[in-house]
Amino acid sequence: MDTIKLIIPSDIPHNCQIITGFLRLDEQGQAVEITDISRNAANPFYDLPVVLAEYRGKRIVYDLWDGYQNPEGMQKGLDACDFYFKRSFSAEKNAALFPADAEKMYPLGFNYHVTHRKNPINEPLWKSMLKPLLGRAPDRYFVTEVFEGSAPQKGDGPVKILFLTQLWDDQDPTLPPELNQERTLINEMRLEIIRALRRQYGDAFVGGLNNCGLSRRLAPELIVPTNYTERRKYLKLLHSCDICIGSMGLHESIGWKTAEYVAAAKAIVNENFHYSVPGNFDQGRNFLAFSTAPECIDAVQQLVESPEMLYAMKLANEDYYRNFLKPEVLVKNSLNTVDRTLSQPMEEPHNTGSQ
Repeated sequence: MDTIKLIIPSDIPHNCQIITGFLRLDEQGQAVEITDISRNAANPFYDLPVVLAEYRGKRIVYDLWDGYQNPEGMQKGLDACDFYFKRSFSAEKNAALFPADAEKMYPLGFNYHVTHRKNPINEPLWKSMLKPLLGRAPDRYFVTEVFEGSAPQKGDGPVKILFLTQLWDDQDPTLPPELNQERTLINEMRLEIIRALRRQYGDAFVGGLNNCGLSRRLAPELIVPTNYTERRKYLKLLHSCDICIGSMGLHESIGWKTAEYVAAAKAIVNENFHYSVPGNFDQGRNFLAFSTAPECIDAVQQLVESPEMLYAMKLANEDYYRNFLKPEVLVKNSLNTVDRTLSQPMEEPHNTGSQ
């Protein structure tokens, strides 16, 4: 079996999922040789959400950008590879922005901050030892298994709904006006959804904002205690809920929380996707979509009123996680794409994606 060479040019959290996938494949018998150059500021992808690999003599780029906010950086990656797997994938944008390279671009899938205890870009050991003293879990705690859930039949208790989120600074002088405007719209949507869910579902709804200066300025009444938002405690809350709400992230990305909901096998109500993911992640089966806060409430109510739909959606997301999102499976699927392409160079165009 050929050894896969994995090159880590950056230590930002976006990259942890891909590194974790390769480390788990290595544990399962696929030899992986890791080179960590994330401390070398001279490397061309330093401090960018990019991971590189060499497999079967081909160069692979894994792009974890939120969207298409850095076309120059993306072109640098496209120039350096034979296969380009993009988290926020749009066939239309690929064709418009990178017409000469669009055929080498493939959808990668959902992203979330999952790690492996041997991940070289985890925080330093001293910081890991300090965090528990501050009431926080270290990065090394957040391995694949702590996110995973199953889909048991719903008991007799009330359906629990979850939406814990944050706000973005929409008055950042370093950003162009259109990006600050996007942040304003994201904040307004999140605030309206939290308020509407609180009115509609009362104690059956677990949701609100983290305690920070921006939350205190914009919506102090929606701040929840830190035992809701500390990451380890948040995941325990997530596993105790049934329906989870996802809203659009920066640059129209699919938020990391959506991937966490899938891993935990939850029913999902999510703001409309602007990007595609591999496999059959379908509206009505894996999630209910919304574009306004009232549509969000209507979708939640559909699931509350239909235990059968709720349970079927949990099962569908448990299945999707096993086949497309589990870190080593997501990475293995990308390698399988390389294998198929090399063996069938004239196959049908790949870049339609599934939403």
